[in-house]
Amino acid sequence: MRVLDKLEEWLGGSLFLLMFVILIAQIVARQLLDMPLIWSEEAARLIFVYVGMLGISIGIRNQQHVLVDFVCHFFSEHIRRWVFSLVQVLIFISIMFFTYYGFVLVKKASFTIVSLDISDKWLYLALPLGSILMLWRFIQAQRENYQQKITLIPAVAYGISVLVLLAIWVLVPSWFAVLNISQYVDLDQSAVYIALGVWLVIMFLGVPVGWSLFIATVLFFSMTSWIVGDFAAKKLVDSINSFSLLSVPFFILTGILMNSSGITTRIFNFARTMLGHYTGGMGHVNISASLVFSGMSGSALADAGGLGQLEIKAMRDEGYDDDLCGGITAASCIIGPLVPPSIAMIIYGVIANQSIAELFLAGFIPGVLLTVALMIMNAWICHRRGYPRAEKANCAARIEAFKGAFWALLTPIIIIGGIFSGYFTATEAAGVAALYSIVLGMLYRELSWEKLFKSCVEAMAISGVTVLMVMAVTFFGDMIAREQVAIKIAEGFMSVASSALIVLLMINLLLLFLGMFIDALALQFLVLPMLIPIAQHFNIDLIFFGVMTTLNMMIGILTPPMGMALFVVARVGNMPVSTVARGVLPFLVPIFVALILITLFPQIVTFLPNLLLAN
Repeated sequence: MRVLDKLEEWLGGSLFLLMFVILIAQIVARQLLDMPLIWSEEAARLIFVYVGMLGISIGIRNQQHVLVDFVCHFFSEHIRRWVFSLVQVLIFISIMFFTYYGFVLVKKASFTIVSLDISDKWLYLALPLGSILMLWRFIQAQRENYQQKITLIPAVAYGISVLVLLAIWVLVPSWFAVLNISQYVDLDQSAVYIALGVWLVIMFLGVPVGWSLFIATVLFFSMTSWIVGDFAAKKLVDSINSFSLLSVPFFILTGILMNSSGITTRIFNFARTMLGHYTGGMGHVNISASLVFSGMSGSALADAGGLGQLEIKAMRDEGYDDDLCGGITAASCIIGPLVPPSIAMIIYGVIANQSIAELFLAGFIPGVLLTVALMIMNAWICHRRGYPRAEKANCAARIEAFKGAFWALLTPIIIIGGIFSGYFTATEAAGVAALYSIVLGMLYRELSWEKLFKSCVEAMAISGVTVLMVMAVTFFGDMIAREQVAIKIAEGFMSVASSALIVLLMINLLLLFLGMFIDALALQFLVLPMLIPIAQHFNIDLIFFGVMTTLNMMIGILTPPMGMALFVVARVGNMPVSTVARGVLPFLVPIFVALILITLFPQIVTFLPNLLLAN
């Protein structure tokens, strides 16, 4: 039983390390030996599909997938139990459909993965196998939920349901066809609106965003063409069989290793010796450390959770009030998704089919602009409050701090320099960053093999959230494309907008509003498939659009009630969320100024890509 309980960790962690070794071997073979490995990319992608499924399973077991639950807070305890039970039933149905589509895909697979000389059935087999494991983990989670009296349905009910459905499936293989609503009633054009309506309702009731997208799409195909849905399901696996997406788990791993290996501490100490003596010095240190760390992890919440505790403690020791400590820590963490490498930019590049290298370059100037703007606001606040300046570090202390941080400071240079020099791709850069973090951790003697394996498992679990989103939003996008929803929305924009600038202002307002209620990652997957065609319709540069929408979504993690950065900082700083929210308010001013500037002057974003990557 213990083997089964740790199956995802042991199997997934091992596969993650194997994927890592293959990626590094590819770089060495191509760059050092001039003997490219023809099979390496296909192999890494194949393993990633399985790792992603195991990550989703861990998310189900730990009930950690992204959801929108603020509406449920208005319900009574009794109603919340009923709603939670409904949510669990819908997740169960989703996993059953995952299983169904998985076997459909394996049955239909008929091609060969040329470089590996194996059938593509091995690729699609990840979905049914992963789904069966998800079912098992789901039932385990429901047993705990029932014991804790937060659901009305015991785990045994789900177990019996699985057995009954499997029995029916064996006896009547085509039984799923009875769910084809279109054979009973013709809903025609209204099907997509019903599906979208159901999606919004179940999402705001607390169904994890990925599952809500999936359910809505399945409902749509049941109301239109069940057979078309079977063909569209191929995108569930194909969407994550992506070499670009492979960079996400490795940048996540880099952030985890940086935090656990003492590397962030060295970066922070160096920033303190350089900036600590200015007015608001520790605030400047906080912001600049976030800028440097963002060049390694590419994640806002990794910055807030990793550097946050260290930054808040240092500011408290210097006499700064908690609201400023928490506010500036939360505000500065949004620099990460703008400055390369950026996980948010990678996801946008995959969704919009844009160059990740161009997106990385495009975010650099806005990231620096935002850094300067936050420092100006910090200096003004600290001057008004009369915080004392720290003692200026002498030259010897600065040199010592620089020596301690030198190898860590090289990380962004290696990543960005490697990408733009052509030595490796963005995905390979993620692998190099992770390898470099491992080497530093070992040299600093703060990383063991056991800790490395645990870090890989953690990266896999976090990546599982993204994988589910990518799968669901691609499946959902098929519905959006078939019904031309984006075009209809664009026509709506055209009816009230006379120029591209007005459209951009409307999109900004829409994203700022939605960001108050929907997590940034979820929002990215929810709205981009519909907004990108609108941007194309109005001839808006998609590289610029990616940076603008990313900044919008990062503002969302600073604004209640969803504001994830507020909760993360409050937790690591051991302070009320209200204190962090109050501290963030003044820093929203320079952030909004930066957003307005890049919206009005897109050249701020496109200047570097046009300069350095022009043909």
